[in-house]
Amino acid sequence: MSALEPLYAPFAASPAVLLWPALFLLLSRQLRRRAWFWPYVALSLPGTVLHELCHFLVGWLLRARPSRFSVWPSRYGRQLTLGQVGFSRLTWWNALPIGIAPLLLLPLGWGLLALAARWPWLSPAAAGLGFLAAQCWDGCLPSSTDLSHAGRSALAYGALLCILFGAYALLHYGFRALAGQ
Repeated sequence: MSALEPLYAPFAASPAVLLWPALFLLLSRQLRRRAWFWPYVALSLPGTVLHELCHFLVGWLLRARPSRFSVWPSRYGRQLTLGQVGFSRLTWWNALPIGIAPLLLLPLGWGLLALAARWPWLSPAAAGLGFLAAQCWDGCLPSSTDLSHAGRSALAYGALLCILFGAYALLHYGFRALAGQ
């Protein structure tokens, strides 16, 4: 038994259950590509709510003070915004975890799909769980705004990591190593 077997074992008995999320993700991409605004928004609403809820909950846990929560879609020119969460205390140390918070939806989607594999693949339960898994995977991708906030914070984390590594090297190897002795 390999270490990864618990992750793929549910799908060995019912690999066809993977077709449900694939179908929903394909339909979502086609609606977005054809610029059918309201059908795309309606199909993406559960994923949008989950995405923004991840930002909200992680922001609340890290004391970023969420100030607004919206899942009402808006369009600015060619840019489509499905939802947004505002924070009144976004700092360098909490911006990275808040920005990448939707990645928490990946294991949730996997768990929903593993649960769907227990049902016959043509059953409504398997289709519903497959739809929710697809919504988790569609909503887990951070937006460009999420990445811009997280990127600035990641630079601060990187600088802090370099300082800590340098301090460790100085303490471990001593100052004589710097002098070449």
